[in-house]
Amino acid sequence: MSSIGTREKKTLYRSPLRYPGGKQRAIKEIAKHLPRHAREYREPMVGGGSVFFYLKQRAFAETYWINDKFTDLVEFWRASQDEEQCLRLRQELHALKSELNSAEAMKDYFHRTRKLAVEDPFEKARLFFFFNRVTFSGTTRAGGFSTQASTKRFTDSSIERLAAMPEALSGVEITNLDVESVIAKPGEDVFIFLDPPYFKAERLYGKDGTLHRFDHVRLAEVLKETGHRFLITYDDCEEIRQLYNWARIKSWRLQYGMNNCNKEKTSKIGNEILVYNYDTAHS
Repeated sequence: MSSIGTREKKTLYRSPLRYPGGKQRAIKEIAKHLPRHAREYREPMVGGGSVFFYLKQRAFAETYWINDKFTDLVEFWRASQDEEQCLRLRQELHALKSELNSAEAMKDYFHRTRKLAVEDPFEKARLFFFFNRVTFSGTTRAGGFSTQASTKRFTDSSIERLAAMPEALSGVEITNLDVESVIAKPGEDVFIFLDPPYFKAERLYGKDGTLHRFDHVRLAEVLKETGHRFLITYDDCEEIRQLYNWARIKSWRLQYGMNNCNKEKTSKIGNEILVYNYDTAHS
């Protein structure tokens, strides 16, 4: 199969987020199994968006649609997409970084704000980024405060990664819908990438970890019925292999990052599978 895209943009698009199960380290392996191109790219649970940014960089599709059920995350992407809001976001985060000039100050702010019932979309976006940078594994409100993350991850340089977002997200449809509706919507030459919560995952996703209660059986049923091409990543376990025994399955190994709490500074190696419904040699 030929390599993806020949119109790579000069500006490097990279996710500004740390995210549980994020696929930044896995992109090269995933790319080997992707189609050459599609008219429309959809990502129903975009999370940190590493694969989306990789493909947007390479002009993989004509249109892009990213979605997530986690409202705070969606508000972050929407604020990052808008040039004026993104500038304000950077300015306020830099000011917050200057104000919280120690790990202890960040910890106090974290505990004061994590339980707030925030209604303002911009404030949701601002707090989301802060939580993402200072918690174990970037798990936002579901994760505990990490002193190491707060000093090494919430930095001026991490905030400045947002500067490229209005261009990277230009023209992208961003929604806060259920996964099924994004998959089921009709379209021509659609490719869907999915990176659902791992089958054996614990409290990693969403506010207080509520999004990890994911219906893996229903997802498999919806994907079996779709006429769109899709590729999905999963942890390798017998339950998932049985759910997708009608699709193509490729085994591989992934070195996990997100190891802030790993004092030995070693990354874990995990057995993964790619599940897809098309012939990668002719797509």
